[in-house]
This record gives sequence, C-alpha cells and structure tokens, in this order.
Amino acid sequence: MPTPTFRVLRAAPALLGVALIAFMFPSLAEAKSKTVPADFRVVNSSGKSLADGTQYAGPVTIKTSKKADCFGEGTGGSGGKVDIPGTTALGQVAEGGAAFPGVDPLSVTDAFDFGLGLCGIGKAVAPSTGYWYLKVNHVASLTGGDQTAVGKNDEILWYLISDFSEPTPDELFLKTSGSQSGEQVDVKVVSYADDGTKSAAEGATVTGAEEPTDAQGVTTVTLGDGVTSIRATRSGSIPSNTLSLCAKGSRCPAGYATTIGGTSQADEITGSGEAETIVAGAGKDEIDATRGRGTDKINCGPGKDELILAKGSKSKVRSCEKVKHR
Repeated sequence: MPTPTFRVLRAAPALLGVALIAFMFPSLAEAKSKTVPADFRVVNSSGKSLADGTQYAGPVTIKTSKKADCFGEGTGGSGGKVDIPGTTALGQVAEGGAAFPGVDPLSVTDAFDFGLGLCGIGKAVAPSTGYWYLKVNHVASLTGGDQTAVGKNDEILWYLISDFSEPTPDELFLKTSGSQSGEQVDVKVVSYADDGTKSAAEGATVTGAEEPTDAQGVTTVTLGDGVTSIRATRSGSIPSNTLSLCAKGSRCPAGYATTIGGTSQADEITGSGEAETIVAGAGKDEIDATRGRGTDKINCGPGKDELILAKGSKSKVRSCEKVKHR
C-alpha cells in the first residue's frame, strides 16, 4: 500500500485541497451564507448513482468520524463537530441526505491542517488505493470539497475512483436532442475530460436504445408506457446523469422528472416546469411551485414554511404551514 503521505498528495486535488491554492481564493467564511441551488450527482466506483438532481448548498455543521481513516493509519477524525461556512461542495453533499438517502452518512476526517478529508459518502468508502474525484461544471476541482465554492446552478459531480494509478475517466452527460415523436426520442451524449474539454461520446450505450451512439453522440430511445429512466454508459467513462421521461399519452406520476433537496437553513426554492419531487428540509422555507406543467410532490419539512402553487394545481403537499395559490 502507498504511504499515507503519497496518498494525501495524490488525492489532494479532489479531497483535501492544497494549502497554497487555498490561499489564492477569498475566505469561504466571508462568502454569503444564503443557500444556492446546484445540480448534484454522486456516483460510486461501480457506476451506481447515489444522487442525481438538484441540491441546495449552504453553511452547515458536520460531525467528523474516528473511523474515517482511508488516508492511512492515524488519519481518522477527532469525532468532534466542524463548521463548513459558505456554499461548498462538501456542504452540499452534507445536506443531501434528506432528499437523496444514498449519500447519508458522510465519513469525514479533520486530521489534516489544510482541510477536511472525505472518506465515505453513504455506503461508498474510498479504499486505500482510491479517492473521491470532484468536478465543478465538468472541470476537476483543484481544492478539497470544503474549499470548493458552489455557485447558483453549478453542476457538481462526485465520483469514487478506486485506483488513483489508473487514467482519470471522462464524464458522460446525457440530454434530449431533436424532436420527440410518440414513443421515440433522440438523445445526445457528450464527454467531458478532466479539464472540461467537450466532445461527442461515440459508442455509448443508452437505456432503451437499440444502437449505441454514433460519431455525433446521438441515438434514438424507445420509451415504454409510463416513465422511462435513461442513462448513458461506456467502458472507462463515468456514467451519465439520468433522465426520467414520460411517454406522451401516459399517466405521469407526481414528481417523476427530478428531485430538489433543500437545506437545514431558510431556503428560497423555485421549481421549474418539470414534475418535481421537492424535499425542502428544515428551516423557514419559501417554495414557489407556480411554474410546474406537471404534478409536483412537495414535502416542506420542519419549520414554518410558505408554499405558493399555481391555481388549479394538483400537486401533492405535505407539512406546509402556509399554502397560497396564484
């Protein structure tokens, strides 16, 4: 097994941050404390998605773990609590457990002076040969999760690399492309390298498609009755995001399209036109769900929350103290 020192240096860009780089950025303690929404994906080393949706990020306090010793003997956490100020990638994943149960609990160590070390997200724990790879807007982060700022509508990806001696995998991203006719829809898959370089992902397998993607990264998916979840995979690549599509003429269940998670702070959550599952979390939240064309599924959670719905909305609502229609 490599020495702990080597592992820390090799894994630093994604896990711990580098002290010299950290000094180049404004202190996160000085950042705004208001929460922000950002795309949120967590994928384990076998390609299983632990989270895929939107998760708000904000300041949070987490508990470190004495068992978080993936960096070597003697690197476990103190077991005490630490504050993560501002809006950060680690803060986002720490708040994600309510909406995305697969990311709970976190295994974090505070054994290092230059940042927090992330060993485990949910049941996925970094082995002695691996680390958690972090990307922001498809570009590898040069700082640890507690030092990586998250802005509004950023795209955050965590991926568990099991062997850091192997080449860094590219990231696949899936979106609908062209027209949708009846039960068929064209989709396009792109690939992002470590530095964010974008290219068409040829040869990717997409759920529901008879053929792999062509040289332009395009293929056609056949939708089943109801909701079809589609995802792109390719050997040596990080699997794509998941799209949940409901065939025309089908009964589309409430909240099928995507999930939005809030924080323990006071969030201002604005829904989109999709049929969303909104899990607001604790805090005095304000939720605007007036844009939805589909039926939302909304759990306001603890706290005195205010929800605004469109007139005639059939959204399924729980634990919302004040509900208005507009």
